[in-house]
Amino acid sequence: MSVPGAAASDRGLDVTRAIAGAMPESVVPLLLALTFLGGTFFLVSVGPAVYWFGPTRNWLSRRDGARLLAVTLGALALVVAAKSFFSLPRPPETVMLIPEEGNGFPSGHATGATVFYGALAALTGLWSRARRWAVAVAFILLVGFTRLALGVHYLVDVLAGFAVGAVFLAAALALTKRRVDYGFALAAAIALAGFVVAGPTEDAVGALAATFGALAGWEIVGRREALEAHVHPVAGAVALAALGGAAAFTLATDAAVPVVAAVHVVAGASFVALPAIQDHWRGEAVSV
Repeated sequence: MSVPGAAASDRGLDVTRAIAGAMPESVVPLLLALTFLGGTFFLVSVGPAVYWFGPTRNWLSRRDGARLLAVTLGALALVVAAKSFFSLPRPPETVMLIPEEGNGFPSGHATGATVFYGALAALTGLWSRARRWAVAVAFILLVGFTRLALGVHYLVDVLAGFAVGAVFLAAALALTKRRVDYGFALAAAIALAGFVVAGPTEDAVGALAATFGALAGWEIVGRREALEAHVHPVAGAVALAALGGAAAFTLATDAAVPVVAAVHVVAGASFVALPAIQDHWRGEAVSV
């Protein structure tokens, strides 16, 4: 679907061309490293780690860690839905410093970074509130800048990502303040809408499966009353490497849709339910 005012010039092509054109080839690796801080793989790896290990390090409560997961998953699902709905292209390949496929509006990196770092600032107890938000805003702006510097987004894409992310973050945090499962349910509902709009693409199926898996995982944690159960670092590392790696592999290799769905639903459920899974294993070991 196209929208009025979607011409390249209206979306800030001159800004992208000027910024990307000023970047020497030698800084591209640095820009790639920095833009990774707003990428899906980074966010869905760090988010679970904060959820698992944050309570033992007094960063935030396990409940707030779950809120961080829920709002992050919801934001990523929202990006899939919005990009498919608007179907607006990226800048021309002549402007890009790296190859990038898919639709460009809104910027997924800008949206994801806004929600993830904003949620961290709102939910963690580290430092002062002002310092947390200053650091969060710095990371958000940095990620947005890298998208322009790499030439893979128009200015409007990035600004829209900031705006969409900020509105969603405020709404999702307010919703999850009462009940965390509302956040996971919202993420699943958005992912379902994205699936309807986009069809059975790998991204849409992955988002749908991961969010429904996460919702199921949170139900498991609640039923086993394992919210405060300790997560061993080795278990977390194995889960991230095995399940996170498998999920990323299915998307990178254009795996069959049923495979993408199966791997993502298991990953989503396991990431959220890991405290309950470990608690169950400990109980079994004690009983033996």
